[in-house]
Amino acid sequence: MPIFHAKCPCGALSLEVHGDPLHNHICTCTRCQRASGSALSHNVWFREEDVRVVSGDHSVWYPQGESTPDVMKAFCRICGGGGFSKSGAYFPGSVVIAGGTFADPAFPAPDHVHWWNNRPHWLGLAEAIERHGED
Repeated sequence: MPIFHAKCPCGALSLEVHGDPLHNHICTCTRCQRASGSALSHNVWFREEDVRVVSGDHSVWYPQGESTPDVMKAFCRICGGGGFSKSGAYFPGSVVIAGGTFADPAFPAPDHVHWWNNRPHWLGLAEAIERHGED
């Protein structure tokens, strides 16, 4: 069973994951662009029981008025980066971690991209990745 380590930019918040990703994709939807501050986000989903906070405190934000613990985003209290999220009914029992927080060249590559038709016009990806127009 693989073990992955994720950290926020300042290194205070550290996560450890035991197990393979359930879902590993890039998303170019508007929400992900704004959340990441980039043209895309790299989202990696793991079973909730396989993820643990090793060190650091985190703040929690509930997007768009949500107030349930199964729909949330968590960030490092010091630098505001890194962290993890949960999406409730979309993928219950899972935790989403940004792929870049693993900073590991051997980390598994995403296998598809969501909302490809919503990407910035200049964005191109390797032909080998599966593309979904709007989901």
